[in-house]
Amino acid sequence: SVVDAPNVMSIVFRENEQSALIGALAAMTAAEKGYKYAGIVLGIEIPVLYHFEAGFRFGMDWGLKKYAEVTGKTPDVGLLYTYTGTFSDIAQGKAATEAMLAQGAVGVYNVAGPLGVGDLEAITEAHTNAGTTFGAPYYFGVDSDQDWMGNGYHALASGMKRVDNACYSAVKAVVDGTFQGGIVSLGLKENGVAISGLSQLADFIDFGIAGGAVSADDFYNIIANWAQDRATVPAYIWNAVDELNAGILSGDIVVPTADTGDEMGAVRAQYTLGAP
Repeated sequence: SVVDAPNVMSIVFRENEQSALIGALAAMTAAEKGYKYAGIVLGIEIPVLYHFEAGFRFGMDWGLKKYAEVTGKTPDVGLLYTYTGTFSDIAQGKAATEAMLAQGAVGVYNVAGPLGVGDLEAITEAHTNAGTTFGAPYYFGVDSDQDWMGNGYHALASGMKRVDNACYSAVKAVVDGTFQGGIVSLGLKENGVAISGLSQLADFIDFGIAGGAVSADDFYNIIANWAQDRATVPAYIWNAVDELNAGILSGDIVVPTADTGDEMGAVRAQYTLGAP
């Protein structure tokens, strides 16, 4: 929340930017692999989640146009999305993901906190039933680097909020005597959000080990599994995601966002993707 006080620094994140990168990755991967949809499972329909949905829609649209430009093929990929109304019912996350996979989703972007556990369970079971280990369907994590989850097998990438960088910048401002109250917005340019990569993975595996979620013996196996899963996505797609990232950083590409139902409605109308 934002506090209107002269001695309070309220740090907010441009989640639409990280979500655009995930949306582009998901859409292009779906087109490449012949899937009909990319999915996003959200929690309660509140303004902050509109940031994620708006960015994901924009990213999908951008990614599908880039796919057509690079391959010369016309993609036929739509969006599946649902607001589950909860941030705690893991079973609802699993059910929502199962429904999307049944319709032909390449994977789902978790924007519902702990429901991601259910999302990943559904994706893992889909692989077990198909007898596959790597490749689609994929899980796309949120807020932190969740790529280590499931021992690195199915989490292709995560849209990260760099809370660590935000806290450091606030403390540094106090130490340097430059602290000012007010709203500070952090996006890609300020290292406030990002798409996950190898440089963050080791740290988050360590967090998982410290929390007892994974064994220390699996550290290098998780990295190897993650790398092999990422290798199932062609280089031109990763290059396109890098291009989108660079465009947002430079300001040449502006990702839309929404803070109200009306604003979200306008974004949905512009980027319908078959799912108004």
